[in-house]
Parts: sequence; C-alpha cells; structure tokens
Amino acid sequence: MDGSNNNENTCYGAMSLGLHLSGWPENSESRQRMLESASSTNFTQHFVSREVSNKERMLSLLRRLKNGLVLFLTPLLFFPMVTSPSPEWKCAYCVCVIAVYWMSEVMPLAVTAMLPVVLFPLVGVLDANTTAKEYMNDTNFLFIGGLIMAAAVEKCDLHERVALSVLRLVGSEPKWIMLGFMLVTALLSSFISNTATTAMMVPIGQSVVNQLVSSFQHHPTNGERGRAGCKKMATGLVLSICFAANIGGTGTATGTPSNLVMLGQLSTLFPKEDGSLNYITWIFFAYPLMLICLFVAWITLVAFFLRDAPAKDEHVTKMLQDRFNQLPRMSYAEKSVCVCFFILLFLWIFRNPGVFAGFSVFFKKGTYTDATSAMIVSFLLFVLPSEKPDLFTYKKEDLKKRGCLMDWKAMQETFPWSVVLLLGGGFALAAGVKESGLSVLIGTSLSSIEHLPIWILQILTMFIAMVITNICSNTVTASIFVPIVATLAQQSGNHPFTLMLPTTLAASFAFIFPVGTPPNAIVFGSGMVKVSDMAIVGLVVSMELLFITVIYMNSFGHLFLPLGTMPDWAKPLNVTHP
Repeated sequence: MDGSNNNENTCYGAMSLGLHLSGWPENSESRQRMLESASSTNFTQHFVSREVSNKERMLSLLRRLKNGLVLFLTPLLFFPMVTSPSPEWKCAYCVCVIAVYWMSEVMPLAVTAMLPVVLFPLVGVLDANTTAKEYMNDTNFLFIGGLIMAAAVEKCDLHERVALSVLRLVGSEPKWIMLGFMLVTALLSSFISNTATTAMMVPIGQSVVNQLVSSFQHHPTNGERGRAGCKKMATGLVLSICFAANIGGTGTATGTPSNLVMLGQLSTLFPKEDGSLNYITWIFFAYPLMLICLFVAWITLVAFFLRDAPAKDEHVTKMLQDRFNQLPRMSYAEKSVCVCFFILLFLWIFRNPGVFAGFSVFFKKGTYTDATSAMIVSFLLFVLPSEKPDLFTYKKEDLKKRGCLMDWKAMQETFPWSVVLLLGGGFALAAGVKESGLSVLIGTSLSSIEHLPIWILQILTMFIAMVITNICSNTVTASIFVPIVATLAQQSGNHPFTLMLPTTLAASFAFIFPVGTPPNAIVFGSGMVKVSDMAIVGLVVSMELLFITVIYMNSFGHLFLPLGTMPDWAKPLNVTHP
C-alpha cells in the first residue's frame, strides 16, 4: 500500500517537473487538471500494458503447449497403424505423422523432413542407407544447379535489369504483373525443368515485389492505401510462380517427368498402340488446357491476394521507367551470366526435345540428365571471371581481385540449404510410399468402381492422384496410378486415354504442400509464403483444375484425340469380335 502511494507520488512529481521545465505556469488550475488527467492516463496505460504483456505470455505458453501436445500425441494417435504386420500400414503411419508435423509446423519444416531417416528404418519400411540416398538424388542436384544459376544472376544484379524490363512491359498494376510472370513461367516450364524455371524466376519475382512494395509504401500519394495490401500482394505474386510452373509442365510431353512416364508405359501396357499420342498430338491436346488452367489459377490468385492490393499508379510506372533508364550499361558479368543461362537453356531443351533425337543419343541411357547440364554450367560460373580479362597483361593478383561470376561466399549467403533437406525429405517419403506398396494398395481399391460413368471415374481417379501427389513426387504418382487407371478404363470399356491423361495431368496439380513439388519448395524457401497461404489457395485451385480438366476431357478433348471409341489395340485379349 505504501509502496503504491510512493510510486504515484514519484510519478506525479516527475510529471510536474517535466511540465515546469517546459514553461507551464507553476500554480495554474488548468495545469493541475492536466496533471491529474496525465496521472490517470499514465496509470491506465501502465495497467493496460501489463494486461497485454500477460496476454502475450499466456498466448506464448499456449502455443508452446499446443506444439508439445501435437509433437507427442500425434505418434500415439496413429500408433495402431505401426502395429500391423503389413508394410503398407507402417508406411501410412510414417506419412501421417510427418504430414501432421508439416501442417502444424511444430518444428522447422527442414527438421521434419529428416524424420524419414528415423522412422522408415525403425518401422521396417526402408533401411537407413536407402532412405539417406534419396536426400541427394539427381533431381536435388538439378535443383542445386538451378539455384546456383539464380544466385549468379542476383550477384551481378542482372535480376534487377530483368525485373525492371518485365515491369515496363506489363505495367505497374499487380494483377497484370502476376499474369506476366505466370505466362513466362508456364512457357519456360513447358520446355525445360519446372524446378529450374522456378529457381530462375523466384529471384526476379522477389525483385519485382521489392520494387512494388517500396514504391507503394514510400510515395506520398499512396499512404495507407498502398500499405494495406502489400503483404498479401507479395505472397500472391511469388506463389503464382510455382503454380504456373506446375501447370506449365503439363503443356508438352517433356514438360514434366510424369508425362514421360505415361508415354513410356503406354507402349508397355499396349504394345499394339498406333502412335496416336506423340509429342505433337500432346501439344495440340494439352496446351489449350494448360492455358485455360493457367487463366483460372490467375483469377483465383487475384481474388485471394490482390483484392486489397494498390491499384495502378502512374507515379510507380514513371519511377520504374526512370530507374530502368538510370541503369548502367550491361556489365561484362551480366553478359557472361546471360550467355551461361542461354547455354543452360540450350542443353536442357536439346538434350531430348522429343520432336527429333537430341544429343543425349550419344550417351548411354541415364548417364546424361538435366542435372548434368546444371552442374556443367554451375562449374563454369565458378570458373569464368566477373570482369573482362586482359589476355596480354596477365597478373595473378588482378585475377584474385576480379573474382568469378559466382563464389562460395555468395553461395553461403543466398543459397537456401534448408530447402535441399525439404526436397530430400519429400523424395525419401516418395520412395517409402512406393517400396512399401502403399500407393498400390490405394490404387487397387479403385477396381470396384469400374461400373460408374466415365466422368465420375475421372473425378475420383484425379482426386486420389492429386491427394497422393501432394505427399509424393508426381513421377512416382504417375508410375503407380497410370497402369491402374489404364486397366480400369479397359475393363469399363472406355478409351484408355480417358483416364490415363487426366490422372497424369493431376499428378502435376500439387499446389497444397511445400513438399508437393520442387517449385513449391523453392517458393516456400523464399520466406514470403506461409504454409497456410499455400494450403488454402492450393486446395481451391486444385479443385478448380480438377473440374476444368474433366469438362475439357469430355468436350474439347475429343477434337484432338479419338476418345469416344474403344480402339482395337486397347481391347482385352479375351474379347472376340466378328
């Protein structure tokens, strides 16, 4: 009680001294009333501050308690699965535990991604050596090579030049910027790796976002109007890149490995197939569908993230134009990185273009992949000088000062090593799902629904494939489900393509989890997207594309492929015909 009075008197005296020093009259009645008001306000703010602080502590405690409960109760909740002698259910236990941890983020995602190394050997799904090998497979090196290329672009500031050039072409309104990025990303991912395309586009997208946010926040005429939607705008713009990469890969037969899986299994499943589906017919069939899906995804992302985004601002357009005009001439490093980038594109496109035999025919099967090209160009980036060399006055110390297009210090500062573990965890999970037979168990359960109409079969098979591909690689999903749905279509008397094609396309529609596809993981690694953002809008886009694909298959698809009749090469052998 006494202490409280002393504190009040001390506070009152301090305020009185402050007002006296500021020139207020010593005995004014108004001063007295102001002091009383100030004293009351001070104590009110003091107790409010203490109450807010207590609430924050309570929320922090509850958050830690929730994480602890999820962490320890999840394995117990699914424990009956692991007691089964079946390896499929043991793998399902691991998948459920890891999926819950990823969704709830009780640990960093990269840490959760290391759980397969612990769980798979313990429950008997895969041994430790086999599981660990999945963390550094060919696709991960492709990812690493693409990001080294992207880091070199950022190191020489080429990304700023490209970003400003893109903005000058599409304007400064966020929705058109998003559409521009999605079109470019989808076009590139149709012909080269989705992973490499995303790795190249994300730094450019981040630069564009930084330009937009900076201009909207600091220009005096924007004020709060620009600040309100900047965070959502940034999330939507970066998220659109991975969505466009996943969708764009469906446009060509070589756009994503799952497409090649279907073409490869087609000749095995139906040896007498007449070649009605090849590289060219795939483009005629799939590219219009890809563009429709891309447009719908753009509309959805605009509705989710750009409703409160600042509108077009001429000040921003002028600022971007001025900044582009103020850029210096392209440096030697920028030109060299551009050359390396086009070399990489050339190697990726012409390794196995599909229309004609690529240079991969000179190598044994499996000895030269897209990862090989990525590593070759990465090596060049660490060797080529960042400044034009003087061949006539060579000095060793000058070479050290100049440096190279890429160095290890820049690699350490910009490379998202956690995403490498995240990708590796996804690959390990996919290997366990395949080796345990869990995917086969799920797929074979579809044989009891062959009597349903074709459009219902398409919805069901696509839905299941889309669920599996969000926790498993699209290649594995296609490898397991394509032969199952081909048999299902054959038994139900439908053209095999009516189920094989939509299921293959659905294997690329992984928009929900960061580990669903490498493009998702790369975008998540930028730090601008939360799991909840990706999961909610990803679920909506997945459902939209599912129904669009089914409608397309039963309407426009018949214009490009003979889907209405059962071909002779697909009829069961035990069926006789007059």
